[in-house]
Amino acid sequence: MVLESENLSWLQNEKEHILIPEPNSKFLKINCKECEKENIVYSHSSTSVTCKSCGNVIAEPTGSKARIIGKISGTAE
Repeated sequence: MVLESENLSWLQNEKEHILIPEPNSKFLKINCKECEKENIVYSHSSTSVTCKSCGNVIAEPTGSKARIIGKISGTAE
């Protein structure tokens, strides 16, 4: 019984071991499929994102992460 309570307390305090939390979301550099123009899009965007030059949709919202239609060329840091 002592081992079970020790394991339970360890699981409850597991998040305390993370010193600096990191977000799961990022700003992504996306190249449009049509014109290859680079756009910066939030990975968890809640609205449709269109290309700046040609107007095609490059990211669509879903329940959490956006569906990326173009090619991801990296992150914008």
